[in-house]
Amino acid sequence: MQSSQTPVLDKFLGEVDRIVRDKNGVELQAFLVIEPPFNSLYEAMIAEMRKIYPKGKEGALEQRCSRMLKEAGEDAEGATWTIFVKFMANYLSFIRDVDPSNLLETYNILSELQQKANSALTSPSKGLIILPTVIAYARVFARLAIGLDKNPELIAHLVVQSNSEEDGRRETLPERAANILRTAFVTCLNDRGSGSGGVKDGKPDGKKVGIYKIANLCLKILFQCDKKMNAEQIFTNIYNQSPPLSIYPASERVTYLYYLGRFHFSTGHFFPAQMALQAAYDQCLASPACVGQRRLILIYLVAANMILGRFPTQSLYDRPEAAGLQAIFQPIVHTLIKGDLETFRRLVDWDSPNAPWLMRRYKMLLQIARLCEVIVWRSLFRRAFVLTGVQGDNETRKAPTLDLNYVLALFVFLEKRALHPPERLDKFGPAPDPPPEAYYIDPEFVGADGKPLEGYHANVSLPSMLNIESKCSSLISQGFMNGFISHKLKRFAIKGAKEKGSALAAGWPKFWDVINAEAPPDCPGWKQDVASSSAGGAFGPGMVVNLSNARPVGSGPLG
Repeated sequence: MQSSQTPVLDKFLGEVDRIVRDKNGVELQAFLVIEPPFNSLYEAMIAEMRKIYPKGKEGALEQRCSRMLKEAGEDAEGATWTIFVKFMANYLSFIRDVDPSNLLETYNILSELQQKANSALTSPSKGLIILPTVIAYARVFARLAIGLDKNPELIAHLVVQSNSEEDGRRETLPERAANILRTAFVTCLNDRGSGSGGVKDGKPDGKKVGIYKIANLCLKILFQCDKKMNAEQIFTNIYNQSPPLSIYPASERVTYLYYLGRFHFSTGHFFPAQMALQAAYDQCLASPACVGQRRLILIYLVAANMILGRFPTQSLYDRPEAAGLQAIFQPIVHTLIKGDLETFRRLVDWDSPNAPWLMRRYKMLLQIARLCEVIVWRSLFRRAFVLTGVQGDNETRKAPTLDLNYVLALFVFLEKRALHPPERLDKFGPAPDPPPEAYYIDPEFVGADGKPLEGYHANVSLPSMLNIESKCSSLISQGFMNGFISHKLKRFAIKGAKEKGSALAAGWPKFWDVINAEAPPDCPGWKQDVASSSAGGAFGPGMVVNLSNARPVGSGPLG
């Protein structure tokens, strides 16, 4: 008989059948290992299959599995789990054929195995048994996909055409891996066999146990291959259908909040970003083993808060996970506080010493350069008032005012200096004119004589009074300066100085108070307790306030 030729395989399938009968998912996952090197029993089984069921005999191998796995047959209710038989045949083919030295081939056959496991997971009555196996395979699959993304020369010629994209976009192998894992995530999210709301005795129930485990693996792949926007649907689905994040293990909470914070950071929603990142940082253990994780979270948390006008304290910089961050962030913070536009321009320039770290490694230079500039404007207006402002008179009800001509002079002075290398500047001398190479003249603005039209400099764009009035109006409309502009007199008048006790306090309210008053109470994508959620559970209008133009939020410590 053929069965006598494969005694190890027969015993293995018999044990798998028993495990399914016992509904022991943890033991099943321990049995169905996929990472070489295999122990001697698995090697003996592989040898049997290579002899009796070599490549091309997959149909016969599946028939053997069907005969041995009786628990996958029809149960008392008439339901079958035939997809589990197909999965097991695929599993056996995988360990028979896998060659760890060939990453592309391993990716392809593991992709097929993962999809079969995902299909087996959909069974309403028995799918839960395979959930630990699905998660274990997903971890390996994600690691392999990320490894391929880090070695693009291996996959440059293998771009898979997506069947779901009518516009002809192509998905990379890492994207494809994330999409395969997403199907398992959706199965867990939609599980109807769990307790009320997916919660039982204060813990996730049924397949909903796997929601964040699998979601985090999808997110890890998408962020590694720089496809963050593809993560939005995951966050939306979780916000709408998941049990509260608080009932899941700390490791899953921290990882999920880290990626959610980074997603909001990348889309310009910095207030929700700092909410998620702060929670991730607070919940990540402050132990030597977690220094690396805390550092990753902290880098984005500091950047998000800096854009919102909240700056790190020295005690934060002194923490182990913050090693070296003070040298990168504090010079920028100093320019924001002082309104030092010249130095700010140099620090966020692509040629600055820290630009590679900020741009290539953490992809935050552009956000800092574009959004923190408004903080510099505000500080520069404040600085101009301290130097030249008219304090006003309470008795005559004359408001404190700032001559915008002085502000314009400061802006022009600092912008001109920023155009020159520091070594060519006289620290105490007048601001030189911009060098000729700083100008770029669009051909459309060149006159008939070949010279630029008068007053036009496309690259330099030195400030004019109109620019200063526009900046002032923007700061007033966003609430970061309190008063009004007299366009006729070219002055900014401060309101409420008597009530606030000083012109500075009245004219320049704290950033944090302004933003916090307008910020949404929830962080989209973060499913908190139902009682505490008031936003309706979806991304979109009324949910996410785009803070990319509503600059900084208050000065204060982090952590």
